[in-house]
Amino acid sequence: MDNLSVEKERILGKIFNENSIIDRIKDLCLLGSRFSGSESEKEAQNYMITFLSNLGIKFEEYEFEYQGWERGTCEFYIKGFDKKEFPAISLVLAPSTASEGLEGYIIDGNGGSDTELNRIRSKIPGNFVMVHSGDTEEGWLHRRIKYANAVEYGADGFIFANHNPGQLFPTGSVRSNRLGEIPAIGISKETYEFIKEILARKKELACKINVENKSEVTTSKHIIWDIPGEIEDEIIVIGGHYDGHDIAQGATDNAASIAVILELTRLFKEFNVKPYRTLRFIAFAVEEFGVVGSTIYTNNVDLSNIVTMINFDGLVGHIPKKITCSGYEELFKSINEIKGELLYDPIITKDIITASDNYPFMCKGIPNLCVFGEKPDPRMGRGWGHTTADTFDKISRVDAKLSLAFALVLIEKISSRREIPRRLSESEVIKILRNAKLEENLKLLEKWPFK
Repeated sequence: MDNLSVEKERILGKIFNENSIIDRIKDLCLLGSRFSGSESEKEAQNYMITFLSNLGIKFEEYEFEYQGWERGTCEFYIKGFDKKEFPAISLVLAPSTASEGLEGYIIDGNGGSDTELNRIRSKIPGNFVMVHSGDTEEGWLHRRIKYANAVEYGADGFIFANHNPGQLFPTGSVRSNRLGEIPAIGISKETYEFIKEILARKKELACKINVENKSEVTTSKHIIWDIPGEIEDEIIVIGGHYDGHDIAQGATDNAASIAVILELTRLFKEFNVKPYRTLRFIAFAVEEFGVVGSTIYTNNVDLSNIVTMINFDGLVGHIPKKITCSGYEELFKSINEIKGELLYDPIITKDIITASDNYPFMCKGIPNLCVFGEKPDPRMGRGWGHTTADTFDKISRVDAKLSLAFALVLIEKISSRREIPRRLSESEVIKILRNAKLEENLKLLEKWPFK
C-alpha cells in the first residue's frame, strides 16, 4: 500500500493542529493581485520557487508567450446629469477608445443572451449594450459569451454590470488571448439600477466612455513539480491558477487554492509521502485572460502519461464543496463511489466547467474534475470574485483547514484506486459537449478546438 494512505491520519492531525494554511493564503494575498504581466505576478512566481527550493523539491518553469494587457484610465459619463462621471473600469483585453472617446445610446440587453439581444437587435448597431452578470433567459452564461453576442449584433461598446450590491465593479476578460473588438467597461449594480430607472422614464439615454489601455505580447510561466508515486508513469495532475485580477488580492480566486497545493507539498515532504500514482502539481499562469496558460500547455506538451486532472479553482471560501465531472458518466460514478470516504459529503455533478484550467485537459480526453466551494445562494454568481472585495478576510480559518483536509483526502482516494476511468476519444468528448448544447457558445468563444 502507498504510504499516503498510511500517513493520511497523521497529516490530517497536523492540518488541524496548525495555522500554516491561513498564513500561506495571506502571504500570497499580500503580494498583490498576481495579475498577468505585473510585478506582483513575478513576486508570486519567486515566492513559489523559494518555497519549493527550501523544501528541496525539484521544479520546472514552463515559459510561454501570450497577449498581454495593462489597465489604463476609464471614464464613463451619462449625458444629461451635469456631466457627472459614474465610476467604471475597463474589462480585461478590451481595446481603448479613440482619444476623443466613444459616444452612443445605452441599450438595455438585460442578461445578454442571444434570445434577449435578438429581441432588440434593431436598436443595437452603433450603440452600447448594457447587460448584468446574473442569469439570463437561457440560464447562466459566461461574460465572454455576453460580450461576443454584443459584438455579433453590432454594438459599438459593452457595459457589464454587477448583479450583486456593494458598489463593486466586475472585471474579467472579454476574449481569450486576443484583444476584443469593442471597448468594454464594468459598472456597479447601483449604477446599473440608476441607469435602468432613467431608461424607464426617458426611453433614451446617451453616454460617453473614454478608456486607454495598453497591450503587447508578454511572457509568463507555470511552476510545475512532482511527488513521485509507486507507479511513476501514471500521473495525476493537480492544478490551480495563481493569477488574479489587478483590482484585488484574488484571495478565493485563486490564491487560496494555490496555498492548498503548496501546503500539501510541504506536508507530503515532511511525512516522506510516496503516493500510489505520481502527483504532478501545476500552478497555472494566465487563467484569468481566458484559460490561456493551460490551453497553451496542453497543446504543446506530452500528455500521454496523464490519467486524471484535478483542478482547484475557488476551492476555499465556502465550506460546501462541489466536484464537477465534465459530463463523463464513468468518472461521475467513480467519484460517487468514494463520496462516503471523503472528509464530508460534497456536491457531485456532471456539470461541465469550460472557463477554468480543467477544460483544456477535457478537450484532450483526460478525465478531469473541477473542485470549488459552492456558494450558499447560487443567485450570487461569483459573489466577491472578480471584484475589489475578493480579499483574505473573507476566508475563515476553519474553512481554510477544512479545504486543505478535503483536498488531501480527495487526492488520496483518487490516487490510490487501482482502476480509474479511461481516457475518452475525441469523438466522445465532442458528443458530451454537443449533448450539453455547448458547441455553439464554445465556437462563439473560440474555445472549440475540434475540426
